[in-house]
Amino acid sequence: MRRARLVDARQMPVYDLGPEHPFAPFRQEPLADLLVREALVHQDEWLVPEPCSEDELQTVHDHAYVDLLVRLADPRDREAVRLGPVFGLGTEDNPIRPGQHRAAAAAAGGTVACVDAVVRGEADAAFNPTGGLHHAMPSAASGFCLYNDLALGVLAARRHGLRRVVYVDFDVHHGDGVERIFRDDPDVLTVSYHESPERRWPFTGRTSDRGRGAGTGSVLNVPLAPGTTDASWIDAVERTLVPALERFQPELILTQHGCDPHFLDPLADLSLTTSAMARAATLSRELAAQLCGGRWVATGGGGYQPIRVLPRAWTMVWCAVSGRAIPDQVDASWRAAWQARAGATPLAAKYADDPVDEPRAEAAAAANRTTVDEVLRLHGL
Repeated sequence: MRRARLVDARQMPVYDLGPEHPFAPFRQEPLADLLVREALVHQDEWLVPEPCSEDELQTVHDHAYVDLLVRLADPRDREAVRLGPVFGLGTEDNPIRPGQHRAAAAAAGGTVACVDAVVRGEADAAFNPTGGLHHAMPSAASGFCLYNDLALGVLAARRHGLRRVVYVDFDVHHGDGVERIFRDDPDVLTVSYHESPERRWPFTGRTSDRGRGAGTGSVLNVPLAPGTTDASWIDAVERTLVPALERFQPELILTQHGCDPHFLDPLADLSLTTSAMARAATLSRELAAQLCGGRWVATGGGGYQPIRVLPRAWTMVWCAVSGRAIPDQVDASWRAAWQARAGATPLAAKYADDPVDEPRAEAAAAANRTTVDEVLRLHGL
């Protein structure tokens, strides 16, 4: 078993965008409960981070944006509420809610604390399931994301003296915020596997987007066809990620494990199972061991089946991070405890889903092979 750290969401303020919001405020609870019931985390593996300070947040985000989120803690500040839309706040995706700054700063602090632990040698790898807020822009909230914990994690690695960091995004939505922040930087490689921008918000992340200026070539996008299933997705990831990272030679691997490529997810149209998500995590671990002394920080991200999918998928990520074997059966007491909130359909009894019967799979696989060939050509891989 590896030395690992897991951010303890139970000890953090709830990231609450509203009770009916797709980014469910309770989404961390079933995961933590499952890990405890399965005895998959030791007491000394839990990590309780300090929130990022305003000064630290401003290394990525504009002062005016951070200041506004701080001011919005006071509902009587009507001027702050009025300014919200200028900064992407007060929208359907990013409603103004109590405690937002505090919760988002804590999630960001979780990723920074994971990077600190790994780079200092206190852990081989670490996982922040509250992180992965990849859409946040320097001066605006976007796509349920307020502060970009991933960019802050990259800068934390820099403070420790690391230069070359790779960010890999497995979420179904393009990792546009991280790419935007680092697209000029040749020492940060951003890699994103997402549903085609012709079909899926934020409608960015084409193969031709390769960075700019000195950072040209440091952005690698692999847009995938609707209906993509495990075999095609894993093939696309392995054929591009392995040679890209072998050439880049990172000193730290930072990954985002959004669960929304899953076939049950309501906000996207890929058809993955949890087995593909487990492979993304084990490949990340393998590449970290091969290329950068095992230094790997994983984060959460999207996923809008907070009981049916997210706890199983992120347990699999944690098993990869900590070097544990993935259990076959999901704890029966956990299923009984959460079934009522999940609805009438029985919760999955196994961590690995059965294969998906997807009529579009063959056409999607053919389209994805063409895309991967184009990516390999554009990047000289």
